[in-house]
Order: sequence, then C-alpha cells, then structure tokens
Amino acid sequence: MKASSGRISQYRLLNSEEKLSKHLLETKLFSKDSLFTFLEKYKTIVIKPAFGPGEIFVSSENNQFKIISRAKLTKLIDKEDLYQHLVRHKLTQKHHIIQPGKFHSYFLQSPFQYFVTVHRKSPSAEWCSVSKTEKKRSLFGQFFYMYFLKKIENISILAANTLGEAFPECNTIVIEIAYDLKGGIWIQDTILHYPTSKWSQFTTLNSNSTLSSFLPNTDLFSKVTFNHFLLKYKDVIIKPCNGQKGLGIVKISSNDQLTYEIHTGRKKLMKASIEEAYCFIEEHFLTRKNYIVQQPLPLATINDCPIDVRVIIQKYDSAWHVSGKIVKVADQDFFITNATQKLLSLEEAIQDSNITNKNKETLESKMEAICISAANQLEENVREITIIGFDIGVTDQGDIWIIEGNYQPDLSMFYRLENHDMYMNILKAKQDARFLES
Repeated sequence: MKASSGRISQYRLLNSEEKLSKHLLETKLFSKDSLFTFLEKYKTIVIKPAFGPGEIFVSSENNQFKIISRAKLTKLIDKEDLYQHLVRHKLTQKHHIIQPGKFHSYFLQSPFQYFVTVHRKSPSAEWCSVSKTEKKRSLFGQFFYMYFLKKIENISILAANTLGEAFPECNTIVIEIAYDLKGGIWIQDTILHYPTSKWSQFTTLNSNSTLSSFLPNTDLFSKVTFNHFLLKYKDVIIKPCNGQKGLGIVKISSNDQLTYEIHTGRKKLMKASIEEAYCFIEEHFLTRKNYIVQQPLPLATINDCPIDVRVIIQKYDSAWHVSGKIVKVADQDFFITNATQKLLSLEEAIQDSNITNKNKETLESKMEAICISAANQLEENVREITIIGFDIGVTDQGDIWIIEGNYQPDLSMFYRLENHDMYMNILKAKQDARFLES
C-alpha cells in the first residue's frame, strides 16, 4: 500500500523510528479537542495544512488569544470563538496538523532554524546532506549550527532514510531543523521534493561539478536568502518549486531610492522597504507553494525583449540526442519567455539579437554538449524518462546557462515554425522510444 505524503503520515513514519521519536514535536490532527488540549499545554501552537506550505501561530497571553497568519494579527477572547474563526477564515484544506510552536518568540524571532537538504542520486544510493538554508537570521544561529553540525546531519539523514523507504521515487528531502542553546534538536517539518521539483532538479545537476558552473546561484527561499540575494545581486527571481508555464514566477528589484519593485507578468508595483516587499511575497505567493530564489540571468535580447532557447533532448538507441532547438522571444514588458511574442530558429535569433559572438556552430555545439550532459545527470534521478525540454539562457557575451529541464515539454511550438521537419523528427523519435519500451 502506497504511503500518503501528507504531514501526519510523515510524522507517523518518523515517530516509528526510535532514534528519531525524541527529536519530534508532538503532532496531532487539528480538531476542536486537540486545539483546546494544546492551548492548555503550550503558550504557543502552530497549525499547518496536511499538504504544502503555510503556518498559523496561535498564542495565549493576558487572557486573550492572538492569531498570526500571513503577517496579520487577530485577537480573540473566547476559546470557542477562536476555533470558529480558524475553521471559517484560516484553514484552507480539509485536514491540518497542530504542533507546539516551540521556538516562536517575538524577542528571538525563532533564532535557530535551518532547512537541511538531503539528497541521493537514486533510490539505491546513500543519502547525503548537500546544503543548509537559514530560515530566519539570528546572531548566534550560525555558530551553534556549526557546533551541532554532525548531530544535525545525522538526524537529517536518518529522517531521509526513513522517509526514503516509504517514498522511493523521492530523492530530495528538506528537513526543517530547530535547535536550542542546550543542544536540543527538533524536526519541525519535512518536505518531499520529487524529481519534478525545481529544487530537486537543481540539487541533482549541482552535484555534478562540471554542470554546476552552468547553473544560476539558487537556494530555498527564506527571509534570510531573500535579503542576501537582493543585497548581492540587486535583482532576484523567485520561482515555485513545482509549477509550469511561468506561473508564480516573480522578479524583485532594489533601486537607488531604496524602494523595491515587484514584477510579475506585466504587472509592477513598488514597496517602500525590503520588509514590505517580503511581506507582500509571503502573503501572495508563499502560502500556496514552496519557493526557490535565484540570481537573475542577463539574457540576450531582441529589441530589448529577453530570449532563451528550448532544446529538446530525446533518448533512443541507448543514448541521448538533440532533436530540436527553438528560440522563444519574450513578449513586451515580460522578463520571462513563457509569454512568447514569436518563435525563431537559432540562426535567425543569433543574427537578430545583441549576442556579440555570432558563431552559430560554436554556440550550438556547446549548448548541445551541456544539455546531453545534464540529461545523463537527471536520468539517475528520474526513472524511465525519454524526453527533456531544456530551457537554456544565453547572454549577450554568448555565455550559456541551464534555466531548467521539463520532463513533459510542450512540442506545439515547433509545429508553429514554417518548416515542420524538426517537429516531425521529434515525434518520430518519441514514437520510436515508445515502441522500444513496449
């Protein structure tokens, strides 16, 4: 029987491991009884949906209850009113869990919390801790993380081993770890990133030292990484870990007037501070999906509109082959090419763009080699894939970047070219691959 990937199921799996149970926060399904019981036991509790992101903090203080959700504060006096308010206005899914908000503190701002990413190359490979992401900035958090590093990594890998057995198709897991000055370490959450997740894909490609140089700097989105990337790059891109067609992708830019521009689709709005910008993103995007943050790529342009290249890679005759390339030109006022104003051949795009090195053969050869290498790397993480559509960024200097790979690429754009040969070749290779599988 296939295990559910919801939070309560993951908690039960982890709690069955004796070495992990002492590092787990008490967790129950949300109900009126569990809410009232937890409020009697803990000063602060946190409510999370069974699936996906989102946290609602409830605290009891001075004979009243405070609810903090999406950076908004609500105060209630009666416990019954609190329950009804949560059910009617805050809970977005059929099932939620409830936990003690062990580290929620207005003074310390949850000082010692990290996202630890553990990854394995395949279901039969060993788990390794590959990155850590600070959730909220703290003065001593980094120091104590290094002090408890080995213990935190061991707990994270043990958790991944337990969950990995139940979810063999998941090879990237993020463990949210909290720890205190006394050396107590708790698992606050576990997030499964299947191969379609952008974070899983980045982690897989980044493990290859040759490919890592073609990847934009990327991290899990948190308040700390958001501030750090903006300070370093002035512009940042945030993307949902799971999503298609450019939905939910946002560009945030800081300018000389110390204001912040938020750009999504054609819409732009200004915020007066980085805190206001973060709160807007938290309210409108982070409650729906987990996000990554990336450095922006200085993509080549045609008439000031960014371009990128869709490269189709297909596997047949036991090897990966490039079967199609097409250049997408972003629509006016868009910073990504998912909203496309026109499609061009690579040769046409190079001639029309601001790319200084117009040598098509050199650029094409390098691009194909990178994509084939990336396909071989991703194949270890994804079972039985036979086609990948890579989005490849090219700068005006001819530098190549891997934006992402799509395992179910849209092929209709190739049909829109005047010459249908490339489209027919892709379809034929796809049919041949299916024939070999049968």
